[in-house]
Amino acid sequence: MSKVVDLLLVGGSVYSNGNLVEASVGIEDGRIAFLSAEGWAPAARRTVDMRGKILVPGFIDTHVHFRDPGLTYKEDFWTGTQAAAAGGVTTVVDMPNNKPALLTRDRFRAKRDSVGERALVDYALYAGATNLAEIPGMVEEGAIGVKIFMVADPKSHYPHDPELFTGDAGELYDTLRLARDLGVYCAVHPQNQQLFTHESRKRWAAGTTGPRDFLEAYFGENFVGDHTAISTLIEMSRAASARTHILHVRTERSLRMIQEAAGEGVPVSSEVNPKYMLLGEEDMARMGPLSTPYGLPLAHRDALLDCLGRGLVTVLATDHAPHTREELEPGWKDAWSIPFGNPQLDHVSAVMLTLVSQGRLTLETLVHTMSTNPAKLLGLHPRKGVLQPGADADIAVIDMARTGVLTDDECYTKVKWSPYSGRAYTGRVVMTISGGRIVMQDGVVSGEPGSGRFLRNVAANAA
Repeated sequence: MSKVVDLLLVGGSVYSNGNLVEASVGIEDGRIAFLSAEGWAPAARRTVDMRGKILVPGFIDTHVHFRDPGLTYKEDFWTGTQAAAAGGVTTVVDMPNNKPALLTRDRFRAKRDSVGERALVDYALYAGATNLAEIPGMVEEGAIGVKIFMVADPKSHYPHDPELFTGDAGELYDTLRLARDLGVYCAVHPQNQQLFTHESRKRWAAGTTGPRDFLEAYFGENFVGDHTAISTLIEMSRAASARTHILHVRTERSLRMIQEAAGEGVPVSSEVNPKYMLLGEEDMARMGPLSTPYGLPLAHRDALLDCLGRGLVTVLATDHAPHTREELEPGWKDAWSIPFGNPQLDHVSAVMLTLVSQGRLTLETLVHTMSTNPAKLLGLHPRKGVLQPGADADIAVIDMARTGVLTDDECYTKVKWSPYSGRAYTGRVVMTISGGRIVMQDGVVSGEPGSGRFLRNVAANAA
């Protein structure tokens, strides 16, 4: 270590090994050079006072939709990674449902290189699943994993493009096995498509096509669509010994199924999107298609939060899915005619930290599911997901005394709105450090496009 470090953070509480310790953090060449709890600190090119602040590993969002390429009027990699930095996220993993969809080696390489010119924070990319002959090439180019959509929208055909739909059980199983052989995991959006389409057609015939009707068709009675799809994935993963990361998990039963299987040695893990805990019936009644399909009852949302606190959730990921207000508005009358999803990155960490301030969630659980576990899922731990010497200097600096009201005006997402605007918060990320660079301070994002790094899968790194 040189006698002068690039950046020195002094006086803060550092989250390390599950504990908060008073320590200085030295950063050099984009990595953590040291943690010192003894008051010792070398000279630094820049020193920042962290008194009253908490330093945690930068958040890792393993599920974002940046719409780049092809739909960049909604979002691109510059605005998307700015929104990430605004919320303390230092690594993002983007999905393959672009235009064109990421289904060939050439498309994957072109996207990887193009979006890299705009990335502010580190990024990884999923490969699409429906062209099996092309998956090995995309993995060689660095795809972090394979994204499988077991769902296709029966009317709008977006955001779940039929071109990316894996609806045949044999093809699903072959994809899981191929990913296993390539040394990567599959991230799967579970759905019983036949039930979804069947229930949708009933409502079309009856003329009941509002947001609540869509939710009922999409989830199915007592979430039968989720549970039948997840049980299939678990058994396929068990048979093939294929790593399967199950997305959009939204019931306690689903989480228990996954946990029990994992306890039996099945390589399955779970993702919960915070919006299933944060957006309820009252939000759907008020916002309609801007909150579709996240209108769960309070008791259900509380049960998910309880599951999170009890360690049943592997990863929290936002499913940041920006659409313009104008294209969502027709969903009041026909929720099947529009895309669904909403932007999350700017505000979700403030809402989750508010739960911490209320004592409904521990900081340990938040770091575990938004930093450490995502790093392990991606094969990037302990390079990421921890604050320790040698790790990437990716840090979210939190001020738990910061209060205010969330607004659309502060959003960096290109669509310039958030489903959480108008909510009061207590606790907020006030500085984001990515690879040793301060990319956000007090709500102001700065930095150069292209400074984020592409993160290849472990198998590609070893090749």
